[in-house]
Amino acid sequence: MIMYKTLFNINIYHSYFLNEGERTFFELNGGNNGVTPLTEEEKKRLEEQYDISKFLSIQPTEETRKSLKNHRLLLRNHKKGVRVLSETIKVTTEEGNQEVDRYSPIIILSDSLTLTFYLKVHHPYFENFSNIIEKKEQQLYYLSNKSSSAINLFETISEVKKWSSFLISDSETRKLLHQLESEKELETVTPNLVTIANVEASELDTIESKITKAIPLNVEEQKVLGIINSFVKRIKNSGVIGVVQIQISGDNNTNLTEEVLAKNEETEVFDVSKQCLLKEFPEFTICIENRNTFWRYTKRSENLVMTTSEEKPLTLNGRVEIEKQDVIPEPQEDYYFPNPTPESIKKESQNYYSEVFI
Repeated sequence: MIMYKTLFNINIYHSYFLNEGERTFFELNGGNNGVTPLTEEEKKRLEEQYDISKFLSIQPTEETRKSLKNHRLLLRNHKKGVRVLSETIKVTTEEGNQEVDRYSPIIILSDSLTLTFYLKVHHPYFENFSNIIEKKEQQLYYLSNKSSSAINLFETISEVKKWSSFLISDSETRKLLHQLESEKELETVTPNLVTIANVEASELDTIESKITKAIPLNVEEQKVLGIINSFVKRIKNSGVIGVVQIQISGDNNTNLTEEVLAKNEETEVFDVSKQCLLKEFPEFTICIENRNTFWRYTKRSENLVMTTSEEKPLTLNGRVEIEKQDVIPEPQEDYYFPNPTPESIKKESQNYYSEVFI
């Protein structure tokens, strides 16, 4: 019997949509600073309302679309991310003298098969309410279940990892996008002559090595670097903030399949080696943190500007209570201090300020 079974899930949470004021959905930074944590019932309600399609999409590359089709895999969106399913056939295995049903892919999934997705933002104020590097910076976030000197490993563990842990350098961003463009070029019937894939990997390595060692680039190298940086800028301006790559054979126990001995229907002996999906499908989970800002209150009629002495979290739900002793200068009279919306934010030096007029 043929059926589709989940190969893996990618779940992306965002604290801006899941926290209630200063009450956090996840304890990502340790401790709750004396704030009453959300109850399980409250978390369930917030999670039911949560939908990443309000701010972000997870888009497979063209090469991954072809791989999904060629391996009888399906990509399905859900409210927390995406799910990849494999067309499978049921096989019988033995565990502890009991027969157990397992599911084997119709088409063998090679260990090296890698599925790549772009994380693309479409919310106009995403950068304002997210603790994320600015669009003008030429860095991406890279989440992979294969080890690299450039990244933390994207693992399927119970602890939800912080988005900020997966920021890669300018150099690694250039190398990653060059690799993806080169793979795309290999799959293109008619070569695209205007692409960073025309740059040889060895040439890029030389340039990056010179930059690291502070050795001046020659004119041609400067030109190549400019082309690649322009491509990175174009990708980021399109809304892409990160790349996810999941390989069938991952590191640190993030494999997506395993080999098991299945029953030979003719001999009734468990001696047929079969690639099977895991009994519990892997869930790759990450949380994008909400941004904290100083809240600046302006009362024009009194020519008064008051700023919170500490940064406060921006959240869609709940309310952060601000008292007059929380702002500088402390006013003589009482004011109602509304929470800011994410539309109006200014960066001064290295600090972010949310502007509120009262």
